[in-house]
Amino acid sequence: MRTPLASRLLLAALLAGAGACAKKEQVVIFATSRTQGRAWAAEGGGLSRKTGGFAVFKKLYDAEARPKAAVDLGNWFSAVPEGWLTRGRSTLACLDGVPYAAAAAGMEDLSLSPQEMQKLAESSRTRILASNLYLKSNKKPEFLASVAAAKTGPVKIGFFSVLIASPSKPNRPKYLAAYKLEKETYEAARAVKSLRDDGAQVVVMLLGVNPKEAAGQDFFRDLLSKVPRVDLVITDEPSVKKPFRAGRAWVAPAGSGPDEAARLALTVDPAAGRMTGLDWDRIKLYADKYGEDKAELDIIAGFRKSAADHFARRVGFLQDDLPLADKAGTPAADFASDCLRRWAKSNAAIVGLSELAAPLSSGPVTVGSLYASFPADSSVVFIKIRGDDLERALGGLQPSEISVSGLKLTLKDGAVDRVATEAGPLTAAKVYRVAVPDSLAGGPENAILSSAMEFANSRRSVRDVMGWCFSRQKAWARPEGGRIAKGDK
Repeated sequence: MRTPLASRLLLAALLAGAGACAKKEQVVIFATSRTQGRAWAAEGGGLSRKTGGFAVFKKLYDAEARPKAAVDLGNWFSAVPEGWLTRGRSTLACLDGVPYAAAAAGMEDLSLSPQEMQKLAESSRTRILASNLYLKSNKKPEFLASVAAAKTGPVKIGFFSVLIASPSKPNRPKYLAAYKLEKETYEAARAVKSLRDDGAQVVVMLLGVNPKEAAGQDFFRDLLSKVPRVDLVITDEPSVKKPFRAGRAWVAPAGSGPDEAARLALTVDPAAGRMTGLDWDRIKLYADKYGEDKAELDIIAGFRKSAADHFARRVGFLQDDLPLADKAGTPAADFASDCLRRWAKSNAAIVGLSELAAPLSSGPVTVGSLYASFPADSSVVFIKIRGDDLERALGGLQPSEISVSGLKLTLKDGAVDRVATEAGPLTAAKVYRVAVPDSLAGGPENAILSSAMEFANSRRSVRDVMGWCFSRQKAWARPEGGRIAKGDK
């Protein structure tokens, strides 16, 4: 028979053992996204404090005392010259310097060709994730990873990424220029199984959403109801302002842009292999508060110097300003369509006004000028099309949104009524050669592409073709009668 003292000692021992079994751990994940090549802290322009950049983030990361990991959700180069020039290498070099546990390719990064993406992946120590990304051949790109795991203190965290091309049309394969996005639920299930089999105690999905669409909370709840248990979803979706529960998972936003990072403190029960709590905070990267890491500053300075030298290089000269629009038309876009037609040696050219982001200024034209005016990575497509099909295709475009060269469009009630060439009306059965940016031939539903007899991508960017023109042409003239004329109502 136990004495009261023995009973109390036994109870204390049992309680101590239960407490040991129920011991919780806290680990921290820092998450960034959509820096778009802007790797340094910004100041001025109405900013009262120097803010942002990987040099500040590195200081914040190093100051964290708990076990930690950093992840990035992509879109690495589209906003600034340094990013355009290096095709994302400048951003990945900064990630390596922290270092990050994983980085997920974003939708904008898929404008990189497979060859460019392979160079980027092979030049970086940071594992690039693209779990539902395939090549057009239906093969997984060997240079990208589907999953990554990080031992964060006593907790093993598994990461995978999913890219959503259209939240309004979920779980459908999506064909892009050089890739295919497979159904997200299928690939998520494969990734979760792989990570659990590898011993991951916490599974984190890095969810990138097409910047052109928004995804509401119902989208996340529906997605997570169709995949095996995920503990945490970190997303770059701007409409997600703070964490929320979706079934058994937490959904939380990453920091957005170069001036902020999200800090996610996960409470984990290692014995049970599950996450039991989440504290989230959005942190502004103030340089005067956290300081700047010298090694990261040196990385950034090297890329910025080489970019400055490159973008200052002169490619030509322009005698007069070419605005985006004036009372008589769209001079800058008209210059561009003339340029495409001349370079392609085609009968005609069509350019969307959205290709141009800034007017063309008189004086020396530099590589930087070209990037400012033509920031998109559109390439020139050669099309062969019959005259009647060309007229029908032009009727499917908004005349106010295009410029043409080698053609004259006559409008009636705001729509294309007649199309003529410099030699006269289009001949129905004649085959015409037309040059267009691939942004005007970007899918099977496009009127120009669906009507073409043949088409081929030149793999030369509109920007490069414009550089070729500027080296040979200094002036531009309006054709008599204009390019787009209003007819009788």
